[in-house]
Amino acid sequence: MILLAWMALAAMSDAQIATARKAAPADVRAVVDRWEMCNHWGGEEPYDKARARQIERASAKLRCDRLDADEAALRRRYVHRPNILRLLTAAHDIY
Repeated sequence: MILLAWMALAAMSDAQIATARKAAPADVRAVVDRWEMCNHWGGEEPYDKARARQIERASAKLRCDRLDADEAALRRRYVHRPNILRLLTAAHDIY
């Protein structure tokens, strides 16, 4: 039963994510945006040293290494806001 509830919480369409993202507080939008961009840079190929440095700089600027901790803090802050938790789950799973 708990697994089904979690799956329902995580299942969001692209349109629902976009709508929830627009309605979310700024700190939540920022983390969702960072998930998206960190996923982008994490998938880039470091085909030479200059490109590797570009990827490293972008990841550092986005604080990609802090995303899990930042998401956990938001989950604690918005523990009673299921719409926010649902958005965070969807963003984490998609990105």
